[in-house]
Amino acid sequence: MLILALDSATSVGAVALYQGEKLIAESNLNLELTHSQRLFPQIIELLKAARVEGQDLEGIVTGIGPGSFTGIRIGMATAKTLAQSWNLEMVGVSTLELLANALLETERAICPLIDAKRERVYTALYQGQQQEGLKKLRLPEQILAVVKLLERLKQELSGEVLFVGPAVEKYRELIKKELGKQALFVPKLYHLPRGGVLARVGALKLAAGQGSDFVGVKPNYLKLSQAERDWVGD
Repeated sequence: MLILALDSATSVGAVALYQGEKLIAESNLNLELTHSQRLFPQIIELLKAARVEGQDLEGIVTGIGPGSFTGIRIGMATAKTLAQSWNLEMVGVSTLELLANALLETERAICPLIDAKRERVYTALYQGQQQEGLKKLRLPEQILAVVKLLERLKQELSGEVLFVGPAVEKYRELIKKELGKQALFVPKLYHLPRGGVLARVGALKLAAGQGSDFVGVKPNYLKLSQAERDWVGD
């Protein structure tokens, strides 16, 4: 199954082509340009370089967040437009799940962190593997104050925890202070979402029958937008 994967929920515009268990092409751009300026040209260039036409594709994988509200909307709108235009099956992948599944070789607990502002993070906890080869969710995706997250990890885990994601460097010193040697940090390269990982996770989900048409894929915001929070006085 030849699939196109794309994500723009964080600062990275990630695009990949994947078939079977083979990564054909991948493009990850962490640039100052906005996703509205670069994502679609990035997709076109990748398809052109791989000599793939839209009618050759059999599925679309899109990042659904959490992350930047604007980034999520741009990525999902682009993916839905392509899926509708080319009549393709589509599946969404959480940004947190994407980050955790870049670390397949470890049995340690993995805690992805994405900044949610106001000293809070989008987070979850993964450990072990599901039958289909994806990391198993141990604590549900949620938005938490960083201090509350660290308190919970201290209470519920006795082993080491690997921290990954774009918010890790911002809170590294606090994490080290609270968890000490229990906290482990991956190289900074792993803190950014990659199109190839997104494609592999999405391919497994499509193979497991989790795909739908473009209408069925929903964003994963995990919180109200700023306008909605202002409206309710949060």
